[in-house]
Amino acid sequence: MSSSARRALRILETIGRSEQPLAVTEIARAMDLPPGTAFRSLDALVKAGLVARYQSSSRYVMGGAVEQLRRSLLRRFRMREAVLPYLHQLASLSGETACLHVRLGWYGLRIASALGTGEVANAPVLGETYILGQHFAGRAMLAVLGGTAVTRFQNWRATHGIAGTASEGPLTGLRRQGYSAGEEGLAGRAPIAFPLLWGPGWAAALALEGPVFDGQTKTPEFAAWQAIASDVKGLARGQPDIFANPFGSLDPGAFRL
Repeated sequence: MSSSARRALRILETIGRSEQPLAVTEIARAMDLPPGTAFRSLDALVKAGLVARYQSSSRYVMGGAVEQLRRSLLRRFRMREAVLPYLHQLASLSGETACLHVRLGWYGLRIASALGTGEVANAPVLGETYILGQHFAGRAMLAVLGGTAVTRFQNWRATHGIAGTASEGPLTGLRRQGYSAGEEGLAGRAPIAFPLLWGPGWAAALALEGPVFDGQTKTPEFAAWQAIASDVKGLARGQPDIFANPFGSLDPGAFRL
């Protein structure tokens, strides 16, 4: 890959990770580049539709071509439509947004969601990615993948200098209990994810992405959530073609998101 292509990808990553539009000088400072070099790269990205000026200002956001790429990626996962009715069941039962996450290399990817029915519900972004060990749904997937995958993940993380913890000990506990909880929020409640193993190395998770779980597993609500996760597992066994991994032939380490 040429230096200009690597620079363009780094600019896209910088803009994509920012929570607000960025000026040329901010991008140049973040990447330790001369402003003129950053501007030339931005100009090429604008012409390609990958970056756009924010409301005709001198600040930049992701362009429309990136959204098209995101939608194209999500369409590769054929199981999205099949799982949506189950996500709506989860959202209706819990009042919170329910999402389907899948493993993509050593990352998690949110590919489908059903908005919560409560007055206040999270609206997480489809297509959002994260490193598996740094998200509660990702830890659920790592746990169900097992020891060898965890070791490979740790080695990959160390190679790339990525911080975060996901050791086999705690993950064994998650595997045994059958769920992974996120950080506690309102009234001591947390989001929760149920892991799904769809094939060798092919893991997913059903997640309730709001404060719904109070640590009690012997409740009708928890049993209903578990039952829906089990139904999705059964659906995957009955329709393996739809639930096939579209990127299963690729080395997990080949992904860098």
